[in-house]
Amino acid sequence: MDGNKIIARSLAQQGVQYAFGIVGIPVIDLAMAFQLEGIKYIGFRNEQAACYAAQAIGYITRKPAVCLTVSGPGLLHVIGGMSNAQSNCWPVIVIGGSSDQAQERLGAFQECFQVESSRLHCKMSARPPNLSSIPRFVADAVKLSTYGRPGAVYLDFPGDLLNATVSEEDTDWIPSIPEPPSTMASPCQVAKAVKLILAAEKPLFIIGKGAAYAKAEDPIRNIVNQTNIPFLPTPMGKGVVSDLHRCCVGPARSLALQKADVVVLFGARLNWMLHFGRLPRFNPDVKVIQIDISPEEFHSSLPTAVALHGDLRTVSKQLEEELVKTGHVFKDSSLWWMSLKEKVCQNREVNQVSILHICILPFMKQSQRYTP
Repeated sequence: MDGNKIIARSLAQQGVQYAFGIVGIPVIDLAMAFQLEGIKYIGFRNEQAACYAAQAIGYITRKPAVCLTVSGPGLLHVIGGMSNAQSNCWPVIVIGGSSDQAQERLGAFQECFQVESSRLHCKMSARPPNLSSIPRFVADAVKLSTYGRPGAVYLDFPGDLLNATVSEEDTDWIPSIPEPPSTMASPCQVAKAVKLILAAEKPLFIIGKGAAYAKAEDPIRNIVNQTNIPFLPTPMGKGVVSDLHRCCVGPARSLALQKADVVVLFGARLNWMLHFGRLPRFNPDVKVIQIDISPEEFHSSLPTAVALHGDLRTVSKQLEEELVKTGHVFKDSSLWWMSLKEKVCQNREVNQVSILHICILPFMKQSQRYTP
């Protein structure tokens, strides 16, 4: 077996189903090997776009896809895509062909320090030392791209390694890596979070991209329905609970953020999109309950009152079970709900007037000019 076949079979054994990229020296045979192993290959005209497509599939399916690139400029073009996947926590495996190892530092065709160039933009950047170790490196790539906080992984394959051969018996085949383990938060921390929610006068849920990736819509919807607590979706958290839900206060976003005294983050980060959780957009005395798979996110911009570390779907179920036991329902007659509803109605009216003046009236005037 040559290196191309070993890579393709290793990926197929790990459940990889899609590959995107641009073929060229030295990965032409590798793209064909993908297809022979049942991996669907989709050709692109730009490596960065191919990487965006691969990570989008990874985000939707929670399984990494491959982005295949040629050496040198092909790899450099894909770095923007890798950085995007790493920042957005989307799983993707970038595989780059490179110049022969025997020609390193001799001015080989499109020679580039690819492993070093990729290292800042992914969770792992590596080159297997020999053919028999390829399955282990592929298994590590699948594991690292999906376990913990998902992200990008880069594997480098020189042309002479792709074309070398080894017997199938001498190859260190690795069994399929299981799905990421579903970890629970500490029951004591969950109880502490519930106590804080019950004591809140102006509670607010913020539903982020992590909730969508974790497919936590069922427990989060149940929590919202049970507690009647208002929520805001981030742009990538939309759809976990419908914007048409009675508890969605998107039109009153500024008021909700400024006045909330307890905020529960379901897979959302206190980054620029949420104004870092600081003044003047947030209450200076706000208490934050944060659910995240990545412990580094806790206490990042301001102290986390309760840190719930674990798989978001699993932790949300824990929170749901404890909240159901309390029977807590946040009343529509509360001052918090009344002020939010008033602001929602005001802003919707303003929005409708804006649409009328900006979109509809100019169109009608333009149409009248052509009326016979």
